[in-house]
Amino acid sequence: MRRFTLATAAFFVAAAVYAADAKVGNLSIDDVWAKSGQVGPVPSAAFMEIKNKGTADKLISAHCDCAKSTELHNVKMIDGAMKMYKVDAMDIPADGELKLKSGSYHIMLIGLTRPLVSGETIPLKLKFEKAGEVTVDAKIKDKAAYMGH
Repeated sequence: MRRFTLATAAFFVAAAVYAADAKVGNLSIDDVWAKSGQVGPVPSAAFMEIKNKGTADKLISAHCDCAKSTELHNVKMIDGAMKMYKVDAMDIPADGELKLKSGSYHIMLIGLTRPLVSGETIPLKLKFEKAGEVTVDAKIKDKAAYMGH
């Protein structure tokens, strides 16, 4: 009986290590986080990894009550400078992944309505073209913990 209990416990620990933060349809969403920030004109941003085990899909919107506006953005080199711009959707390839990261695709949290404090979490609602909607918890990380955007 003791071996069974230990084996069962080991299985659940291993499953927890490899489990996604959230799943919707064929998509799994991991490593969801947002930059710390204060109420005011300086926006924050949210990042994550979205893995797709099915046909192509798109992230078409995001919403967070912590901001007056939530937009999908990307960054690219324009006239020798890195520029950020709004996008209508983010493609998630079939059997592929989309990484939202500094200097690339990300979700802008514009006009923070409350401080985003390191160690706390905020709910972030994601809407996909095919998979539907899911709410994920984004862990707030201190600005000093990352580089870039």
